[in-house]
Amino acid sequence: MPRVGWDTYFDRMGPQGVRLVAASLLSPHDYARLTGESGTELSPAARGQRIAELLAEDPARGEAFLAALDERVGTEDHPLDPRAVRAALSKALRAPDAGDALFLHRLARAPKPLLAPEELRAAAEIVAPVVLGEDPGSRPKNLAKLASERAGLRELERERRELEERVRRLEAQLARTLEHAAQLEEKLSRRTQELHDLRQRDREAREERQRLERELGRLRRRIDELNERRARERTGEITTALRRLTTEQRRATAQLEKLRATDKERREALRSHERRLERLADLVEKLVALHEADSRSVAAAQAAIMEQLAELRDGSRPGPEESGPPAGRREDKPRVGVFVDVQNMFYGAREKNARLDFEALLEAATAGRRLVRAVAYLVEAPDINQSAFIHLLETKAYEVKRKPLKIRPDRSMKGNWDLEMALDALTTARHLDVVVLVTGDGDFVPLVRALKLQGKRVEVYGFRRSTAPDLRQAADRFHQITRRLLRPLEPARAARRARARAAAPAAAAESSTVSSPAQPGAAPASS
Repeated sequence: MPRVGWDTYFDRMGPQGVRLVAASLLSPHDYARLTGESGTELSPAARGQRIAELLAEDPARGEAFLAALDERVGTEDHPLDPRAVRAALSKALRAPDAGDALFLHRLARAPKPLLAPEELRAAAEIVAPVVLGEDPGSRPKNLAKLASERAGLRELERERRELEERVRRLEAQLARTLEHAAQLEEKLSRRTQELHDLRQRDREAREERQRLERELGRLRRRIDELNERRARERTGEITTALRRLTTEQRRATAQLEKLRATDKERREALRSHERRLERLADLVEKLVALHEADSRSVAAAQAAIMEQLAELRDGSRPGPEESGPPAGRREDKPRVGVFVDVQNMFYGAREKNARLDFEALLEAATAGRRLVRAVAYLVEAPDINQSAFIHLLETKAYEVKRKPLKIRPDRSMKGNWDLEMALDALTTARHLDVVVLVTGDGDFVPLVRALKLQGKRVEVYGFRRSTAPDLRQAADRFHQITRRLLRPLEPARAARRARARAAAPAAAAESSTVSSPAQPGAAPASS
């Protein structure tokens, strides 16, 4: 905190105060620095007097004087309590001693004085002669008492001003309180008036409610009287209408009995027709079974003949002296059999808006291997002519097996080759090294495992999206059918396929390989 300069300090202390502080607080060495003279032979009072005279002649030395005092007594400021200052000042005036010089010096150097400059100078004039051992001269004896009383008066004046300021604040607060109380009284008056109005409206509402309740009771009695009169008038009308309804009910009951009898006859006729259809279906199944047995025997004979032909071809190879392979060796190509689930492939290719190229499929399945047998299993719809498609498959070295689509009385359909295809693969497996299944049906997983137990390599061709994951995992190798084995449909044919899919019946076939009788024939192999 900044301390006061020389001018303010001298105004507060006066010549006697400066003389007292210089004599009491400065050493001979400090005196020599300030005056340039040796002060060892001088008394403290004489040194103080000399310094006071020099400062009076040259006030510019005042800052050096204050700096010497700060170096001697320090510059630390201690907060002083006004009451403690007053008490210490009274004590100094009553019994001055050497320590009062330091007390007065700190009061004069304080940035914010606790005593008026006149009081501080008066106290210095009283304390200085006593501390320095001088005669106060003609100074009144009661000067100390007057100074103390003056200090007390100033303290009382200060307290009076504080009390007046506090009274003004309290009066302002009282005015605000009275204003707030007036506002509250005004609000209370309004609320009282509102409460009075509400009570008045409540009385009026109760009176209106009582009037309405009386009117409601009168209206209810009137309604009861009218209801009784209307009930007496309606009794006769209701009785007449009841008799008429009873007669009509009897007529309706008789007609219902006739309809029940007619419905019973129709149901018996329908059951008889269903029994005839079931017998016809059984006959068809027996015929199909006979046809399949004949086909299996023919296939076995064909496989045996082809195996003998292969042995004959192997036996007719040139000898060691010719340009062929050495004696005792023959072409050892793996024997392969291809079994195609036509319906399953048709629906998988249709999702890609294409048709399966059966010729490219056969070339891919038999590449570098010897084909022993290739069978295509086809379900024929009764209203679709598939002869051209069948002829095309037969020209591509496929053995075509056909089965009619069976439609039950409940409109569900049956037409799959799962069992027959599995039997053909198992019976032909002893003449094969590799079995190729062209299907995505997961029902063939047991067949794959049975063929692998016989030591056969099983490969599966199918569409990855429509092929069962367990079938892909069970096979030795899975070949995904890509665009290389597909032929895109022409725009007109694609439009017809879309219309056919929209018009197909909602009922699904028993197997996942058959969906609609109107579509399988529309997927011929490319030539």
